[in-house]
Amino acid sequence: MNLGDGKLNNGVSGKMIRKGEYTFYNGKEYRFIESESKGFIEVISNNKEDMNYGFIHYKDNIYTKVISLNEVEKVFLIHSFAKYKGELFGASNDGNGKILLSTPHLKLAEKYRFERTDKYLYSKNVNLDEVEIIEERKPFSLD
Repeated sequence: MNLGDGKLNNGVSGKMIRKGEYTFYNGKEYRFIESESKGFIEVISNNKEDMNYGFIHYKDNIYTKVISLNEVEKVFLIHSFAKYKGELFGASNDGNGKILLSTPHLKLAEKYRFERTDKYLYSKNVNLDEVEIIEERKPFSLD
């Protein structure tokens, strides 16, 4: 799989919707934020076992480690979509175990009975088993 190529990667995340900046470090994929130090990033884990690899406990179930950009192969942005009845929609977790689909397109909204939630946005909550989560990964630069 060629990550960071701007293509859609089906089934990469299963039912988890991910958005944001990611990288590979020591063979694992991590979300990250930019560090206050130039040339460094802070990788974020939810796995306590990563403390064995220099991660420190931040709070709750969050562990972090500041690393040099030289230690990672590439950084990329992930944006998730949901495939629902053959169409792609913007997607996010609704907080109640469902997926919130959204579209600015009136024809699609009418076809699938979305409700108007903003001047140019239509939304609908659906069950997880009604969608396939698809990730788009794009190259990202910290320059």
